[in-house]
Amino acid sequence: MIEMKKKTAFILMLAAGVAGVVAIALWVLDLIPLWLYEAVLVIDFPLFVLFLGLWWMAREGEADIPFLGY
Repeated sequence: MIEMKKKTAFILMLAAGVAGVVAIALWVLDLIPLWLYEAVLVIDFPLFVLFLGLWWMAREGEADIPFLGY
């Protein structure tokens, strides 16, 4: 069983969000091509939503949330 603590889910959500914002900024500044910007967002957005959901559902205490794979 995979378990996710609230702090871990928050850090991963934050990392995914920062990666998306950095990709947007680099594309706006014309430092990366459009295809790379799109590839980062296509990979990054589902991860951000997944970790946001895990963070939202996790408890603060000892209890962990179980794997959500079904």
